[in-house]
Amino acid sequence: MVTVRLFHELRTTLGESELKLEADSIGDLIATLISRNKSVKEIIYDSKGNIRAYTTVYINNTAHNPMDFSQKLKDGDLILLVPTAAGG
Repeated sequence: MVTVRLFHELRTTLGESELKLEADSIGDLIATLISRNKSVKEIIYDSKGNIRAYTTVYINNTAHNPMDFSQKLKDGDLILLVPTAAGG
């Protein structure tokens, strides 16, 4: 079980700021979030299926950019998922 903290559009889209999920890897975690709400895919991926620029994953307060979908997660890990933020 990992704790996932959501920011920006992900927080609004999923209606939660923090989730507890079962996930073996970053790829599993993102797939689980997409299965909860298909709009998550559009937030994380561009129209070509690539990770959007400036999307950052932190695992236990260490940034992992570029994102490695095979990055293994351990029970108790804290994941911060920070998508691109825009504004003016």
